[in-house]
Amino acid sequence: MTDPIIQKQEEEVWGDCLPGQKISSSLKLPGDSGESLSLPVLQLAGPAEGPCLLVFAGIHGDEYEGMETILRLYAQLSPDDIRGRLIMVPAANPYAYRGGTRITPEDGMNLARAFPGDPNGSLTERLAFELHHRFLTRADFLLDLHSGGTHYAVATLAGYYHADSELGRRSRAAAEAFGTGLLWGHTDIAGGRSISSAQSLGIPWLYTEAYGGQRIRPEDSEAFFTGTLRLMRHLGMLTGPERWKLDKEPVPIKTIYGDGNFDASVVSETDGFFIPAVPLGSEVTCGDMIGAIVSLTGAERQEVRAYADGYLVMMVGTPKVERGQPLYLLASLKP
Repeated sequence: MTDPIIQKQEEEVWGDCLPGQKISSSLKLPGDSGESLSLPVLQLAGPAEGPCLLVFAGIHGDEYEGMETILRLYAQLSPDDIRGRLIMVPAANPYAYRGGTRITPEDGMNLARAFPGDPNGSLTERLAFELHHRFLTRADFLLDLHSGGTHYAVATLAGYYHADSELGRRSRAAAEAFGTGLLWGHTDIAGGRSISSAQSLGIPWLYTEAYGGQRIRPEDSEAFFTGTLRLMRHLGMLTGPERWKLDKEPVPIKTIYGDGNFDASVVSETDGFFIPAVPLGSEVTCGDMIGAIVSLTGAERQEVRAYADGYLVMMVGTPKVERGQPLYLLASLKP
């Protein structure tokens, strides 16, 4: 059965979209074993000049909300709806998408730690190099759509650069326009990310998170779809924003802070079954019970408590846990 998103290609067929065009194309990606996959690229170019918005999804192959958002946008938008150019990559890591995994199965690397890449590196590093040099360098704004995927449950939010600079102000304004209600401000951006690559190029950026779980909640689907349209309106790209009815009600804004690094999550000290004591999105104080890990005999193996005051922005997404597996991450309530 042919995968409608990932197809083998005999040659590179990706190219620029001319004003007034809407095209679906692909970029040939050679594999280490000689097999090649295609990187699908969906583009629209309005008849009038405007900014170039680059949208990535599927940096992690098990995060499906952003992929659906891109496919919906491509189906519903026409060139006359926009000013400028919209470039969308629905499965930025086609190797991980094919495997349904967070990382690239072929080399075990996380694409979200590999930017700006290396043309002579591993498969993932070469992919990051292509994404940086072929796509990011063309963009005026980057939107990178993420979610909890298989292993995490994450609060639905928009992450932005929290800094008193032109880049920071543009990132914050875009995050407010996106409209998730919960914003995560980062003063420091770890290397290896698409957003750190954008930052190095002076490109303002925004990323999203959502619950995950290898299924798409209707509320997250709507938040991502309307949020992207709100962002396009904010950037001056929508020619008829009233068509989309984007302002049904005001969106309250809560801001949390931190570096956004899931690699710094609290990990399990044992194997077992995790039973949460508080829901995702809770505000906790240091020492509060987050949950417990028990055995199937009912014996408690580990109390999981908050290491600081904060906002519970991520929790493990599956009850069965193993030693060393991330359990939760707190964001700060203050800058």
